[in-house]
Amino acid sequence: MNNPIIRIGSSGDAVKKAQKALIQRYYLSVGTDDGKFGPVTDLAVRNYQFDRSAGKFNAYSFPLKIDGIVGPATWFRLDPQVVQRGSRDNTVRLLQEILKSFAFPPFDPGPIDSIFGINTENAVKEFQSEFFDFDGNPLLVDGIVGEKTWTALFS
Repeated sequence: MNNPIIRIGSSGDAVKKAQKALIQRYYLSVGTDDGKFGPVTDLAVRNYQFDRSAGKFNAYSFPLKIDGIVGPATWFRLDPQVVQRGSRDNTVRLLQEILKSFAFPPFDPGPIDSIFGINTENAVKEFQSEFFDFDGNPLLVDGIVGEKTWTALFS
Protein backbone atom coordinates (compact mmCIF):
# COMPACT_ATOMS: atom_id res chain seq x y z
CA MET A 1 0.00 0.00 0.00
CA ASN A 2 1.30 3.44 -0.90
CA ASN A 3 1.69 6.02 1.82
CA PRO A 4 -0.46 9.16 1.37
CA ILE A 5 0.99 12.60 0.79
CA ILE A 6 1.10 14.45 4.10
CA ARG A 7 1.96 18.04 5.01
CA ILE A 8 1.21 20.75 7.57
CA GLY A 9 -2.37 20.27 8.74
CA SER A 10 -2.45 16.52 8.05
CA SER A 11 -3.23 14.12 10.86
CA GLY A 12 -3.64 10.42 11.46
CA ASP A 13 -1.75 7.17 11.17
CA ALA A 14 0.40 8.20 8.18
CA VAL A 15 1.63 11.26 10.08
CA LYS A 16 2.38 9.10 13.11
CA LYS A 17 4.30 6.65 10.87
CA ALA A 18 6.39 9.48 9.40
CA GLN A 19 6.99 10.93 12.87
CA LYS A 20 8.17 7.54 14.15
CA ALA A 21 10.61 7.27 11.23
CA LEU A 22 11.86 10.81 11.95
CA ILE A 23 12.30 9.97 15.63
CA GLN A 24 14.35 6.91 14.70
CA ARG A 25 16.58 9.09 12.52
CA TYR A 26 16.96 11.70 15.32
CA TYR A 27 14.96 14.47 13.64
CA LEU A 28 12.21 14.46 16.29
CA SER A 29 12.30 13.73 20.00
CA VAL A 30 10.93 10.52 21.46
CA GLY A 31 7.28 11.00 22.36
CA THR A 32 6.49 13.56 19.66
CA ASP A 33 4.68 11.07 17.44
CA ASP A 34 1.21 12.47 18.11
CA GLY A 35 -0.17 12.03 14.58
CA LYS A 36 -0.47 15.81 14.04
CA PHE A 37 1.63 17.44 11.32
CA GLY A 38 2.36 20.82 12.84
CA PRO A 39 5.32 23.23 12.76
CA VAL A 40 7.66 20.92 14.70
CA THR A 41 7.06 18.01 12.30
CA ASP A 42 7.34 20.39 9.34
CA LEU A 43 10.78 21.56 10.50
CA ALA A 44 11.87 17.95 11.11
CA VAL A 45 10.76 16.95 7.59
CA ARG A 46 12.57 19.92 6.03
CA ASN A 47 15.77 19.14 7.95
CA TYR A 48 15.50 15.49 6.92
CA GLN A 49 14.95 16.52 3.29
CA PHE A 50 17.86 18.98 3.41
CA ASP A 51 20.25 16.29 4.65
CA ARG A 52 19.09 14.08 1.77
CA SER A 53 19.27 16.72 -0.93
CA ALA A 54 22.84 17.92 -0.92
CA GLY A 55 23.55 17.29 2.73
CA LYS A 56 25.32 14.56 4.63
CA PHE A 57 22.96 11.65 3.77
CA ASN A 58 22.53 12.31 0.07
CA ALA A 59 22.16 9.33 -2.24
CA TYR A 60 23.01 10.89 -5.56
CA SER A 61 20.23 9.26 -7.57
CA PHE A 62 17.53 10.11 -5.02
CA PRO A 63 17.90 13.70 -3.78
CA LEU A 64 14.92 15.13 -1.95
CA LYS A 65 13.20 18.44 -2.59
CA ILE A 66 13.08 20.58 0.56
CA ASP A 67 9.39 21.42 0.70
CA GLY A 68 8.08 20.01 3.99
CA ILE A 69 5.80 17.63 2.12
CA VAL A 70 6.09 13.90 2.69
CA GLY A 71 5.25 12.67 -0.78
CA PRO A 72 6.46 9.65 -2.78
CA ALA A 73 10.15 10.64 -2.88
CA THR A 74 10.35 11.39 0.85
CA TRP A 75 8.39 8.24 1.74
CA PHE A 76 10.82 6.25 -0.46
CA ARG A 77 13.65 7.39 1.81
CA LEU A 78 11.71 7.32 5.13
CA ASP A 79 9.95 3.99 4.56
CA PRO A 80 11.88 1.95 1.98
CA GLN A 81 10.75 -1.57 1.16
CA VAL A 82 12.54 -4.65 2.45
CA VAL A 83 15.27 -5.84 0.10
CA GLN A 84 17.45 -8.94 0.11
CA ARG A 85 19.56 -11.05 -2.18
CA GLY A 86 17.81 -11.37 -5.53
CA SER A 87 16.03 -8.00 -5.28
CA ARG A 88 16.44 -5.76 -8.32
CA ASP A 89 15.10 -2.23 -8.25
CA ASN A 90 15.71 1.38 -7.24
CA THR A 91 15.49 0.46 -3.56
CA VAL A 92 18.59 -1.69 -4.03
CA ARG A 93 20.27 1.20 -5.83
CA LEU A 94 19.47 3.45 -2.85
CA LEU A 95 20.95 0.84 -0.51
CA GLN A 96 24.10 0.52 -2.61
CA GLU A 97 24.56 4.30 -2.75
CA ILE A 98 24.15 4.63 1.01
CA LEU A 99 26.60 1.78 1.68
CA LYS A 100 29.12 3.38 -0.71
CA SER A 101 28.75 6.70 1.08
CA PHE A 102 30.16 5.19 4.27
CA ALA A 103 33.49 4.98 2.41
CA PHE A 104 34.63 1.96 4.41
CA PRO A 105 35.82 -1.01 2.34
CA PRO A 106 33.87 -3.62 4.37
CA PHE A 107 30.63 -1.84 3.41
CA ASP A 108 31.44 -1.66 -0.31
CA PRO A 109 28.57 -3.32 -2.22
CA GLY A 110 30.54 -3.37 -5.46
CA PRO A 111 29.12 -1.62 -8.52
CA ILE A 112 25.94 0.40 -8.09
CA ASP A 113 23.77 -1.63 -10.42
CA SER A 114 20.41 -2.01 -8.60
CA ILE A 115 21.05 -5.75 -8.24
CA PHE A 116 21.23 -7.23 -4.73
CA GLY A 117 23.91 -9.82 -5.32
CA ILE A 118 26.60 -11.42 -3.20
CA ASN A 119 28.72 -8.24 -2.90
CA THR A 120 25.76 -6.22 -1.67
CA GLU A 121 24.73 -9.00 0.70
CA ASN A 122 28.25 -9.19 2.15
CA ALA A 123 28.36 -5.40 2.59
CA VAL A 124 24.98 -5.47 4.35
CA LYS A 125 26.11 -8.27 6.67
CA GLU A 126 29.30 -6.37 7.54
CA PHE A 127 27.24 -3.26 8.24
CA GLN A 128 24.77 -5.25 10.36
CA SER A 129 27.60 -6.80 12.36
CA GLU A 130 28.91 -3.37 13.39
CA PHE A 131 25.76 -1.29 13.93
CA PHE A 132 22.80 -1.17 16.29
CA ASP A 133 19.09 -0.53 15.99
CA PHE A 134 17.40 2.57 17.42
CA ASP A 135 16.93 0.85 20.79
CA GLY A 136 20.66 0.06 21.06
CA ASN A 137 20.40 -3.64 20.21
CA PRO A 138 22.81 -5.23 17.73
CA LEU A 139 21.31 -5.61 14.29
CA LEU A 140 20.43 -9.12 13.19
CA VAL A 141 23.14 -10.21 10.75
CA ASP A 142 20.97 -11.81 8.08
CA GLY A 143 21.73 -9.78 4.94
CA ILE A 144 18.10 -8.63 4.77
CA VAL A 145 17.52 -4.89 4.80
CA GLY A 146 14.32 -4.27 6.72
CA GLU A 147 13.11 -1.41 8.90
CA LYS A 148 15.82 -1.69 11.57
CA THR A 149 18.70 -1.85 9.08
CA TRP A 150 17.24 0.97 6.98
CA THR A 151 16.97 3.09 10.13
CA ALA A 152 20.59 2.31 11.10
CA LEU A 153 21.61 3.32 7.56
CA PHE A 154 19.82 6.66 8.07
CA SER A 155 17.90 6.08 4.82
